[in-house]
Amino acid sequence: MWRGGSRCSPGTQRNMFLPRSVKVKRSADEDKTCTAKKNKLSSGKPLLEENAELQDCKSVTTETSASRCDSNELVQECTEPVAIPSNLGLGNTSLGKDNQNTNEDGSLEEPIKSFSKSQRWAEPGEPVCVVCGRYGEYICDKTDEDICSLECKAKHLLQIQEKEKKLKSDQPTKAESQAEADLLNTPYFYKDHSFILGLQDEQVENLKLQLGIAIQGQQVPRPIIEFEHCGFPETLNSNLKNSGYEVPTPIQMQMIPVGLLGRDIVASADTGSGKTAAFLLPVIMKVLKEAETPSALILAPTRELAIQIERQAKELMAGLPNMRTVLLVGGLPLPPQLHRLKQSVKVIIATPGRLLEILKQNSVQLHGIKIVVVDEDKKLFKPPVLVFVDCKLGADLLSDAVHKITGLQCTSMHSEKSQVERTAVLQGLLQEKYEVIVSTGVLGRGLDLVNVKLVVNFDMPSSMDEYVHQVGRAGRLGHSGTAITFINNNSKKLFWDVVKRVKPTGTILPPQLLNSPYLHDQKRREQQRLKQLQNSLVTGDNIMDIIRKHDKNNSQSAGCTGDLSTYRACTKRKAVLNLYNQYSTRAYTYSSPIPTFPRFSC
Repeated sequence: MWRGGSRCSPGTQRNMFLPRSVKVKRSADEDKTCTAKKNKLSSGKPLLEENAELQDCKSVTTETSASRCDSNELVQECTEPVAIPSNLGLGNTSLGKDNQNTNEDGSLEEPIKSFSKSQRWAEPGEPVCVVCGRYGEYICDKTDEDICSLECKAKHLLQIQEKEKKLKSDQPTKAESQAEADLLNTPYFYKDHSFILGLQDEQVENLKLQLGIAIQGQQVPRPIIEFEHCGFPETLNSNLKNSGYEVPTPIQMQMIPVGLLGRDIVASADTGSGKTAAFLLPVIMKVLKEAETPSALILAPTRELAIQIERQAKELMAGLPNMRTVLLVGGLPLPPQLHRLKQSVKVIIATPGRLLEILKQNSVQLHGIKIVVVDEDKKLFKPPVLVFVDCKLGADLLSDAVHKITGLQCTSMHSEKSQVERTAVLQGLLQEKYEVIVSTGVLGRGLDLVNVKLVVNFDMPSSMDEYVHQVGRAGRLGHSGTAITFINNNSKKLFWDVVKRVKPTGTILPPQLLNSPYLHDQKRREQQRLKQLQNSLVTGDNIMDIIRKHDKNNSQSAGCTGDLSTYRACTKRKAVLNLYNQYSTRAYTYSSPIPTFPRFSC
């Protein structure tokens, strides 16, 4: 086992590590041959063979960069295994129990490191262990990779074995490959599996009833029970299993066979029920053999949903020939998406705004589309949105930005608009001409905008009174609605008021708000004020304590006894009693029934 230098040819090595060749710096006029003088030792075995021949060293000229060396040097590098003549008396030398290497002068080298933690970290330019990243002091004889210790060698060989096993298991047999090729080259037509055909009508109806499958339409095919009933290519079946699809969900059981027949579908199911795979599988089988591109279009209302759909599509399409997707969404650079469109993509996954923007540029042609999917259509075709901002300039700028990015019909509303313009905006809102209206507080009071179901406070109002009026624009006249408010430290004075207003509705508040130090400070101050108010409130329980306290204070402040001090104390007592009699009823207005209060006189 050797350290340092570059690796030599592994052709004739016998032990578990290969020696690195010794780099010898020589001048240009020196002899270009060298004699190797190091021998390789391994535990329990002879290291050197007798009558071995010395190998000439190959001269290699290495030019070093200016940053490391000022002049070029010649580096002699061994490219053959080194051997030592038998007359040196080392032919039968072997490692002792300490696993040490012996130099030619009889000195001992360090033992082979057993564990990676005993190895140092690599310096810049030094070999790095392929397992742990430490200094690659040794070379593995089986893979010619840099390793740092016996521990990392064992781990490295195990990794190689696992990779080989996985490759063997993933490689299909010739028969399977031929069957796959035949399936991809033949037209695909869905037909009910023999198992499905063997079921009686009562069994099928009972299955639908138990799974909650309700259908309408003529000649609707029976639901499948397993994905194998669809006759998919083996690659697609394997992708389904790798993606975690073991058995189809109810929406998949009924929707997939209908989609494979090319029928129009309107499907509804709960979130997380598997709708995405239910429409992706028919899309894949429909465009698999289509030569024209693009062949399928999938629309999603939001960028996040579109990204999720494309991720699942890629997982299911892996390994299928010529199956490419393109993601067209706002918020991401347009040029890469246009470049991707030119790569013969089969499936377009897009949001409406970005797709309209690209269509206006004539950057894509949709005449070859064979199948269209509109996901989350309720969100895609939602009623108008009312957005509140705190200034007129903000209303104009945000309105223009929303229109440019999403392509939605958007306008602004503020006090600088003429009455004619305001009336036109309100009529356009009621007639659903506008999809988004960005307004200042002028639309925050008094108007019943029935078709507005969503209000967005892009800027938090300056007072809770304004906040209540603005969020109240959603869900008018008994209808339900949603309000979304963006809040930051500019509105920190209202943190506690917002929490008190919103938390009782069951809304989940962001942790950044709940953990804000401003909120906790406001809450603490309010609790202190309530405590002080309770202590200063005159009730039937503490009236006598208050009288005694005032009597004590008056006697101490008078400093004498007599008619004058008695008169003053009595006067103070009367004032306290009058205060109690005046506010006693008001102090108990929240108790039921109202108790009878004692009346005091002096």
